[in-house]
Amino acid sequence: MRTGDVVDGRYRLEDAKGSGSGGTVWTAFDTKLKRKVALKRPHEAVSTDENRQLRREAEIAAQVHHPNLIAVHDWVDDGWLVMEHMAADSLDKVVVGGPLPVERVARIGMQVAGALAALHAHRIVHRDVKPGNILLGDHDLAKLTDFGISVWHEATGADDARISGTPAYTAPEVAAGSPAREPSDVFSLGATMYAALTGAPPFGTGDPVTVLARARDSRITVPDGPLAPLMTGMLDHRPNRRPTADEVRRRLREIVGDWAPPSPPPAREPPWRRRRAQLVGAGVVIAGLAVAVVAMTRSDPPGLIGDERTAEPCALLRASDFAEFGPPELKPRWANFNRCDVLIDVRREKKLDVEVQLVTMASQTRAQTWRTIATPPFEVLDIPSGDSECNRVVLVDDRYGVRVTAGLADSPQDLCRIADIAVGTVREVLREGPIPRRAENFPPGSAAHIDACELLPDDALPGLTAGVDVFGGWSCKWYTAITNSKVHVRYDQHASRSDVEGQLRTVGGHVAYWEVSGDECTYRVPYPPSNQPERALVDVLLVTVENDQPAEQRCATAEQLTKTAADNMHR
Repeated sequence: MRTGDVVDGRYRLEDAKGSGSGGTVWTAFDTKLKRKVALKRPHEAVSTDENRQLRREAEIAAQVHHPNLIAVHDWVDDGWLVMEHMAADSLDKVVVGGPLPVERVARIGMQVAGALAALHAHRIVHRDVKPGNILLGDHDLAKLTDFGISVWHEATGADDARISGTPAYTAPEVAAGSPAREPSDVFSLGATMYAALTGAPPFGTGDPVTVLARARDSRITVPDGPLAPLMTGMLDHRPNRRPTADEVRRRLREIVGDWAPPSPPPAREPPWRRRRAQLVGAGVVIAGLAVAVVAMTRSDPPGLIGDERTAEPCALLRASDFAEFGPPELKPRWANFNRCDVLIDVRREKKLDVEVQLVTMASQTRAQTWRTIATPPFEVLDIPSGDSECNRVVLVDDRYGVRVTAGLADSPQDLCRIADIAVGTVREVLREGPIPRRAENFPPGSAAHIDACELLPDDALPGLTAGVDVFGGWSCKWYTAITNSKVHVRYDQHASRSDVEGQLRTVGGHVAYWEVSGDECTYRVPYPPSNQPERALVDVLLVTVENDQPAEQRCATAEQLTKTAADNMHR
């Protein structure tokens, strides 16, 4: 593309303003609305499927309106994003002149935190908060930009360290290979404020691999001053300990006091739009209703999951749907608290298990082999698996999914047909609105009240990443590259009078059962509530370690982690 070329028949390119890992940025003139805009496009050509995903993400982005966020106007011509243009210097250029005063850093941080809170309310993660992506206008009006390029990264799946964040501002969990989430944005904002206060990012600069290594392992000491307590929390290497973006905004507001960011100048409305508004105003109410209906059908359904700990997974499954395959039985308390099962008696002493699990998509390691088998709303992904099960994921929104599995070794029935029946029910329930709530709260002393991500400290294993919450704090995953080990801590519900799987062993004074399966070693520890009446179900702590080490060494690690997790549960 060259200066003077016209995109989509209306945007005349003026200047190429910069090129980063995600794409090229141009200024352009919108010949229809007579205004200057910014156009951004990925470096690489994208496929039809990637283009479709890109457009969907851009439509979501266009719904987020905030005075401190560069607006996304449109998506045109194979991947061009049309965005608001702001004539201003970026924060990184301002900091070249030296560290900024605390008051100015607080003002900038407050505005960017507000923009992030608006994104996070729509379940959107920016992924690349840094000084170069913050524009400063007159009187310190701050706007977060390059949001479009972060959308491209999500669409194309090219989620490496170059793209999912700039190394010097990358959160430790992202540097270690975990997906970026809302707390990762908060960390990056904290690192940006650190750079503004000190003149340099917390992990330094230089070779990206070296910087990322520092990001994975470093602990940051923030400069003394009124921002120190808040920034210490923002830069905590444990994501679940960081404040939310909205909490950051509120606390910076207390520091900033009476100062308020200047209002951006109102956009000049073109004559044709004013005439249209007059016509609509002179029309009948039915026209307004039609516009409202269109807006409702174009927006994503908000808050379908709601409070994770009160969402009822069994609302997504009906036993009667499977009657043609054999007598079905709904098992509402069969395993973890985020799961519901239907057992189908397909043959003597063999029951086919249909399960649905509410999950966060950050906890699902999405492979390139996953393919789309049903389009939005509530897109369905196929997860390749063995002959003994069929797996699907229904995407609820950008944060949540419903994992559906039909499983039985040597099944006489088509597992994927059964899984797809369950998928149909899940999508049907989601289309009706927020899923129903649990009929009753978890009883006192239940493991449901204990956050599984809090059971293992950061130094439980060398190089252990921050835990990734699967859902509700009831299941958590870790990884360490040092031994290429995956660690999974979760809860199950088990009939109190039935035997627990595995060989009996005492671990640190706790009754435990262990077993080896393939590359995994799992310990199960029953967790009866103290000083509570006996229940039909008992909660069970499960700790699984997966790696390619010898089984003896793998199980020794699992036993060590089980003792730590069980001790922390009983505190």
